[in-house]
Amino acid sequence: MNTGLYDGREQSLVKHLILRRYLKRFAYIIGSWSRSITYIDCFSGPWESRSQEHADTSFAIAIHELRTARDELRATREVDLRCCFIEDDKAAYEKLDQFARSIDGVEIKTLNGKLEDKIGDIVSFVKQSKGTFPFVFVDPTGWTGFALDVIQPLLKLQPGEVLINFMTAHIRRFIDWTDESNRQSFVRLFGDESFRQELSGLSGMDRDDACVEKYMKVVQQAGGFEFASCAVVLKSETDRSHFHLVYLTRSAKGVEVFKEVEKKSMKIMESVRAKAQQRSRVSKTGQKELFPAEETHDPAYFDSLRDRYCSLARTQLESLLRDKAAVSYDEAWAIALRMPLVWESDLKEWIKDWDTRRHAHLEGLAPGKRSPSYGDGHRIHWR
Repeated sequence: MNTGLYDGREQSLVKHLILRRYLKRFAYIIGSWSRSITYIDCFSGPWESRSQEHADTSFAIAIHELRTARDELRATREVDLRCCFIEDDKAAYEKLDQFARSIDGVEIKTLNGKLEDKIGDIVSFVKQSKGTFPFVFVDPTGWTGFALDVIQPLLKLQPGEVLINFMTAHIRRFIDWTDESNRQSFVRLFGDESFRQELSGLSGMDRDDACVEKYMKVVQQAGGFEFASCAVVLKSETDRSHFHLVYLTRSAKGVEVFKEVEKKSMKIMESVRAKAQQRSRVSKTGQKELFPAEETHDPAYFDSLRDRYCSLARTQLESLLRDKAAVSYDEAWAIALRMPLVWESDLKEWIKDWDTRRHAHLEGLAPGKRSPSYGDGHRIHWR
């Protein structure tokens, strides 16, 4: 991945890195049993692309990863690839359509117009391929254009998975504006007014987290997804969240892959943030720095976020265990991995610590097995 294409927009690099890595695994897994994969990009662009081949766009990244997987699977089976790209801006659409026409071996439908006016066309395109597995990517530039009632038909596609860019920084800034049209846009985003009561009295990071969690709940329920998770992407030059990638699936395997991708991508995020911050310092002072950016970067903010979400998840699980006395490992796993920056290895460490402190014990481990796994019937009992 050419990181130089993303100077000044490192957050897009992290977003595309997560998309690229996830789609790579997704295509192999789904392609191993399904005859067809349909990728839907609801706000395609291109916008700030710096590559003639549009290598730094979501639609080009998706096609590359899907074709790579398809070509490698051909030794054992054939998989049809289908894409639907939607773009409202006329100039951007013309570039998008030109790119689509240059691609061979993939069925591509491009749509010019607002997403809300094209939902019927998208659903019809998906259903034209019986048994296809759709992956829907919703990547807006703000908080409008993908209201819950608009995207619900896409959320309900079964089978299917969805990745939504929840623009936390924009929403944080505008959610309290009293202008009536602005107020209604947020009501449509969340589905009703209840989010206001849930955010009442909260501030700072607590408010951001509650906002993301509320959105995750409403889209998860609207689509009937068994699992939801999210990854936080930080601003490149300041210590604050830029957006959250909300992931929805009906498969535990999907969560497992998404969290593996998140974990690996966070290392890259901190590396590019280090370079962006050094570049900003050099621009202000006019003096080059002696040491590489990674050596002078302070990871304290990222580490504090990890601590925060691990603490929140662990506290939530301990409270649940006290109330119910016993919880399945699968339920604990789903709760822990719902949060950003929390991984299965963390959950296993908590269980080990609870056992050492004689707070809880694990039931159901087979002889010779040292740690629990999702789907194996393990249970955590609180003492």
